[in-house]
Amino acid sequence: MLVFLFSTALSQVWVEAPAYDRAWQNPPARAAVDADAYQPVVTDVETGNTIPAKIQQQRDKRYVYWVREDDGTKPRRFRIDFQADTNDAEPAFVGAGDMMNYGRKRVTRDLGIGLWASALPYDWNRDGLTDLVYSVQDVPQSGVYIYLQTKPGVFEQAERLGDGHWHAALGDLNGDGNVDLLAKDVWFDDIRTKGVVEGIAGPVARPEEKRYRSFMVRQADWDNDGRIDIISAGGDWNEYGWDQAYDKNGNWKRGPLHGPMFYHRNFGSNEEPLYSDPVRLEADDHPIDIYGSPVPCIADWDGDGDYDLICGEFRDEFTYFENKGTPENPRFDRGQPVMTSKGPLRIELCMMSPIPYDWDGDGRVDLVIGQEDGRVSVALNRGLSRGAPTFLEERYLREASSTIKSGGLVTPWIDPATRDLYVGNTAGFIEKFAWVRGGYQDGRRLSIDRDEFRIEAGYNGSVQGPAEEKWGYTVLSMGDVDNDGLQEILCNSIFGQIQYLEMPDTRGRTTLPVSVRVAWKSDPLYPVWNWWRPQPDDLVVQWRTTPLALDWNEDGLTDIVSLDHEGFLAMYKGAGDGYFAPGKRVFMGEDGKPLRLNDREGGKSGRAKIQLVDWDADGDLDLLRNTQNTGWFENVDGAFTWRGDFPGRKLARHTTAPVAFDWNEDGEQDLLVGAEDGHIYCYHRAALEEPEKITARPFGD
Repeated sequence: MLVFLFSTALSQVWVEAPAYDRAWQNPPARAAVDADAYQPVVTDVETGNTIPAKIQQQRDKRYVYWVREDDGTKPRRFRIDFQADTNDAEPAFVGAGDMMNYGRKRVTRDLGIGLWASALPYDWNRDGLTDLVYSVQDVPQSGVYIYLQTKPGVFEQAERLGDGHWHAALGDLNGDGNVDLLAKDVWFDDIRTKGVVEGIAGPVARPEEKRYRSFMVRQADWDNDGRIDIISAGGDWNEYGWDQAYDKNGNWKRGPLHGPMFYHRNFGSNEEPLYSDPVRLEADDHPIDIYGSPVPCIADWDGDGDYDLICGEFRDEFTYFENKGTPENPRFDRGQPVMTSKGPLRIELCMMSPIPYDWDGDGRVDLVIGQEDGRVSVALNRGLSRGAPTFLEERYLREASSTIKSGGLVTPWIDPATRDLYVGNTAGFIEKFAWVRGGYQDGRRLSIDRDEFRIEAGYNGSVQGPAEEKWGYTVLSMGDVDNDGLQEILCNSIFGQIQYLEMPDTRGRTTLPVSVRVAWKSDPLYPVWNWWRPQPDDLVVQWRTTPLALDWNEDGLTDIVSLDHEGFLAMYKGAGDGYFAPGKRVFMGEDGKPLRLNDREGGKSGRAKIQLVDWDADGDLDLLRNTQNTGWFENVDGAFTWRGDFPGRKLARHTTAPVAFDWNEDGEQDLLVGAEDGHIYCYHRAALEEPEKITARPFGD
């Protein structure tokens, strides 16, 4: 639930929902409300009944969502009371573009709304508790949000200040005593008063190298002269390039990522700074070079009165540089891994954005770490060991929120028999949300024995190079793969290899994945850019695509439908003996040619999230696929005819993952769309057929 704890919000509004052109079962409604509205209770004016509702921020707008009790064929008036007590749980699915909820009360989950989090500790409401200025730069929820700490380690989202920015930091760039937001090559003055709206050109410019990414700036009085200087950093990808650079043995032929850092001395004043040209920082008389995105954490880490450095990186580790010089003339020793009692400090994911901050108030500076999937962890500093700071393992901050979120670039699938929700994501996990008594339970990652099931690329599993070793990109569906009368989880991943797992038990435990076997007539087919060769009967196709298990040819045996090694949609006919026939391109487009969903190569290949479903209820299977939201091909006498994108809202910079499901069991397919931000967006069929009718308006509007 979104909360603005220190507002004087409206207590009540009256709205009228328009009439739909046709009758619907459980039609959705929503109403735009003020940014400081929270805790809604919706009342049907005609019947006097209260209706469960939820309130969500959709980028720069806030809506109340509810399910209408009538069939929608007449206008309907509703009263919305705010700051109201209710015993109703928020509905899991309304279908007006809302994010899927747990459908139960008092849910607390890992904090996060989007991707690539920068979580900046700051007592925003000045109540003595550390809050977060939280920035994410993704589609669709890009924004700088305030999260207020309401009890230890638990936060509630309060307000949105403006659009999000990469590797943001707090500072005071003009010396006026107000908190500013530093964001790459732009900054925002006095964000408490002005928000994050009008940017000012940054103090230092981003280098002009073609592949210089993740540029960031930090403030510090680097030379102890009372004037605040700038340290800049970024990721240099020029030597790394991008993809398709392995030799036949899987060795990366290009260079690594680089992560230089620079000192810009302030020759002016704090009120009117004047910065020098950049000077590259060194350690042990060599330029500091971190594996991409160094994210400098500048603090007195060893307690001797001068600045030391801890740097993050593009992947998952940290490097400590002790200052062996003086406060006026820093000189850094050779970098060493940041340690815990169990070994090097590593985060679960990658693309980190750490910030130094004394989180527990013990006088030692800790690490507050924003991560790729939008979560935020804290690694507490336990003091010095052999002259270097040591840390506890990271622990995640929690959020009072009822929206389901499961990593990033989520790929959902619903078990039609149980309504349990299964979700794959960038990190390579599969998470199950069990449907119990009208609501979803907390997510549980699938495990094998005592270990979480996770697919990771490792050094050479991603066509885009060793920088992607932490990704897995699990993409899943369900079907009776082995014709035993039971469903299995069918999965593709960063490798492009199609495997299946047994359905998990109540504790989320499953079995080792089994490779789908193809009776190839000669060598197995696979993408030409793969440096590795599959086993003789493996099925390896383009990466990050949905495999489907269904009886396409209606012979009583399960077939596999997937993009093949060249991006064509293909059917691998089931033989009933545990094997499938080599793929045939039996799916034709409206031009009479085999349907090709991706004709690109390497890292740009694959990525298609598909489902075969009777979308138009005419008795044959159509094809849904990912677009900026969702698109579909109508099956017209066996030819798949493109019918365009729907609905209108953009949910993807990378990819979405649509899946049709008859949520309200009225015989018509509704739609769930897994998005980049880790949420699942809900669309009732009425919202797709008559989108202009879902929004209620104030009386007299």
